[in-house]
Amino acid sequence: MPIRLTVTVKGFDAAVLRILAVDKVVRNSGKDMSIAALNAMGKVFESNFQSEGSMVGGWEQLADRTVENRMLLGFPGEHPILYRYGDLREWTATGLRRATGSGTFGATDAQGKSIEVSIKAGKNGAIVTASGVKSINQNETARGAPARPYWFTTSVVQDAARKGAVKALAANIRKMRG
Repeated sequence: MPIRLTVTVKGFDAAVLRILAVDKVVRNSGKDMSIAALNAMGKVFESNFQSEGSMVGGWEQLADRTVENRMLLGFPGEHPILYRYGDLREWTATGLRRATGSGTFGATDAQGKSIEVSIKAGKNGAIVTASGVKSINQNETARGAPARPYWFTTSVVQDAARKGAVKALAANIRKMRG
């Protein structure tokens, strides 16, 4: 003799609707997550500037000629490295930490040297580029100036970006009604 079993689940339809709503929030949070990741990375990059490159093994000390040139211009001689007017740090580190969306920003200092940073953030990620003569500090130059990386990828940067993105996603899910 066959046995007939009937199961009734209360709230199943509501649970499915909630899952679909969460899925929609996740699919639409890419830009927010990208910006939050950039903000977190900017904070790490600020620390790297403050410590003169300690997060990338330390920046090589300035050449004697550079120290002399800085002093002639009224700046401190040997330190801080990669800092005169503050533009490079402001736009490549602090600017990322403060970013709220896509845009292009930058500055030209009193000596005519410029830095420009562009952020293009979308649902599938963000692309950030730096240009201008000040951006050459990222890599060794043809004239032999050493690389002093201010944008880099390490586990510290990756972890910060991941945590920032997850925090943004969680905030978007918390905003859901019901």
